[in-house]
Amino acid sequence: MRTFVLSCTCALLLLTCTCMSSKAQFILNRQVVATAGGSGVVQNIQIQYTVGEAIVLPITNGKVLLTQGFQQPEEFPKLPPGVSAVKSYIIFPNPAVTNTKIQFDLLANVNLTIEVINPAGQNVYHQFLKLGAGKNTVVLPVNHFAAGIYTVMLNVDGSIFFEKLIVQ
Repeated sequence: MRTFVLSCTCALLLLTCTCMSSKAQFILNRQVVATAGGSGVVQNIQIQYTVGEAIVLPITNGKVLLTQGFQQPEEFPKLPPGVSAVKSYIIFPNPAVTNTKIQFDLLANVNLTIEVINPAGQNVYHQFLKLGAGKNTVVLPVNHFAAGIYTVMLNVDGSIFFEKLIVQ
């Protein structure tokens, strides 16, 4: 009996540690590989299930999701107040000649404003976009800009980021 109680105590401690560490995770990344599946509602609880599939790569531009086969949408947890929805971003190529791309990794749906400011402080480009959660790429045409160093201002739901952009 003592061994049983000790085993149960260890199992309960392990379960508690597991639950505490899973609460600390901020992002839920689900990977679904399935050939069939379905969903249903039982007592106001939605149940979804899947059954094996070859791996497919979804392609998105932030507005449209293109997939092969069965695809389960990603669900992100709500962000606490004051936390930026931008996980990361990069501007490439920099220096640019004709176009540059801004790639975002977003934790939620956002409203994005892109502004390009020339060395004289004038706003030479302005674009407003609505982007979905996940990886998004925005193409910024710079072929009509004079060669020089510009400032790119990104306003993502009130979080403002500045980057230097060199146009050749």
